[in-house]
Amino acid sequence: MKFITEKEVISLIQRTFPNLEHIPAGVSFTQSGLLTSMDLVTLIFAIESEFDIQFDLGEIDLKLFDSPNMIADTLNNMKGAKDLTLRTLFDQICNQDLSKEALTFDDTTYTYQELKDMVHGLASGFLKQGIEKGTHVVIILENSLEYILSYFSLFYIGAIPVPVNTRWNCEEAVKVIVDSGAQYFIAAQRCGKLKFSDIRHSLEEKSHEIKRIIFCDRDEKDVSEFDELVKTEISSFDQEIQGSDVAMISYTSGTTGSPKGVMLRHCDIAKISLYTAQIWATPEDKSFSIAPLYSAQGFLSLLINFSVGSRFKMISSFNTNDILKEISKGCETIFHTQPTMWTMLLNSRVINFANFSGLKKIVVSGSLCSPVLAKRIEEKLQCNLLNAYGLIEGTSVVTMTRYDDADDIRLNTVGRPIPGVEIKIVDQDRKTVPQGEIGELAVRGYVMAGYYHNEEKTRQIIDSEGWLYTGDLARFYDNENISIVGRCKDMVIRGGFNVYPSDIEEVILQLPQIQSVAVVGSPHEVLGEELVAFVVLRAGESIKKTDISRYVFTHLANYKQPDRIYLISDMPAILAGKIDKKVLSDWAVNGIPQEKQMLFAD
Repeated sequence: MKFITEKEVISLIQRTFPNLEHIPAGVSFTQSGLLTSMDLVTLIFAIESEFDIQFDLGEIDLKLFDSPNMIADTLNNMKGAKDLTLRTLFDQICNQDLSKEALTFDDTTYTYQELKDMVHGLASGFLKQGIEKGTHVVIILENSLEYILSYFSLFYIGAIPVPVNTRWNCEEAVKVIVDSGAQYFIAAQRCGKLKFSDIRHSLEEKSHEIKRIIFCDRDEKDVSEFDELVKTEISSFDQEIQGSDVAMISYTSGTTGSPKGVMLRHCDIAKISLYTAQIWATPEDKSFSIAPLYSAQGFLSLLINFSVGSRFKMISSFNTNDILKEISKGCETIFHTQPTMWTMLLNSRVINFANFSGLKKIVVSGSLCSPVLAKRIEEKLQCNLLNAYGLIEGTSVVTMTRYDDADDIRLNTVGRPIPGVEIKIVDQDRKTVPQGEIGELAVRGYVMAGYYHNEEKTRQIIDSEGWLYTGDLARFYDNENISIVGRCKDMVIRGGFNVYPSDIEEVILQLPQIQSVAVVGSPHEVLGEELVAFVVLRAGESIKKTDISRYVFTHLANYKQPDRIYLISDMPAILAGKIDKKVLSDWAVNGIPQEKQMLFAD
């Protein structure tokens, strides 16, 4: 379905109230004084005429019309968006033009007809294997066509995929599998650090029942069990799926404890995909994503690109040379990746020989993209960057910049909420802080159904009014766009002063020799906490730690100076390439492993 957008609503408001010049998309009309209650009634009459919708004025809730974003979401819900399922979304997108190219994976391209036939066949095969609505199915694969088909097919029958991070070790993966209760598996014999034989052995030791394993490894005839299921004769899909049904369980990275299973609903994933697709791209665009499909960034980028209704590409390789080779073909107009991958790409010698002339837009999400990195990306590729913020508990996408935003907005913020999302910034007592002050970001809208089998943890972060407290520190950059400062747990209290690591990281990143940096707090007898900076240099570069200290001293207050600086070979990473600050905090106390230390570092 074609969604009504915030821009269409703002255009109508400006025609209805010509004296209004700037209308923020997500700011409350009543709280800001932009429109009165009577103005809202006038606007509702205009909305009826513009969008051919009839309201019962005796039953109408004016709170649903308190900002352009809320109006757009309210109207789309009235048109059926709240009942959307991923099955409906899949069929609607495919049926727009079955002959059109839908997906390129590595070097093979599939039309929407071919994609639809494969998904329907695989969904039928799953049903014959006992996988049905509500069945939890673990996926342990690297990026592959099988992964893409598994997602679409499981969503289609209402089964619940449980993706496993292939960076985890066997013990971590088994803990998640047992917690999920899954007894069905789609897997390869070996993925990343994981050997399935080890996982099976550990599950058997824990008396965890395994009902069926569908292996994707090919035999000597280049055929797999998975391939055979794709060829299953297509059956009818009679089991109804509701928009409010749980679509998948995605586990958190576990940096602050055991991973928790985040339950996401069909309608929320579908609506976010469609809303974001309309901001992200046009049907004429061709998107290229390298996000790992086990991550929230990965499966949302898959669905968002699919929802655009044009051909999108994914590849199995995460090698920087292979990625740059694909971009240089000039076939894609949008490139989607995370900041960590950009740091690697920009510091690759091969990038100087890459051709970016085909690219028109860049999407960066998955972790915080600093203003320094954002500017480097735009300058190198000569096209505008869309910066996105989200978290899995908020169905992955919360705010985004827009391609036509001013430079300072694109580079210094993560934008404003997408339709259907409200935000506020609060203090430790969950009271709204004054405009421009730093506090914890809270969001409401596409909030998870909860943590799987963990109501206590769910209640800790979602209140009775539906606000999700993200644990991320933010401030309003202006009256609608926000900047992320860091994690609440990352804030360092040094000598009584609050220090935000991102402030220091952004300064150190301005040094041309630096590839990446992360700052953490470490216990200190006098200061309470001291600041420890871990720095990775660009290939072939060198710099003295004293030079780094001197540079920071000239740009930041004395209480923000790192007490210790370490040069290391590479950063420890977690899900989707985010830096694992839990590991760095341990290194700050217990020492850096020898293999991570830089030789000859002063």
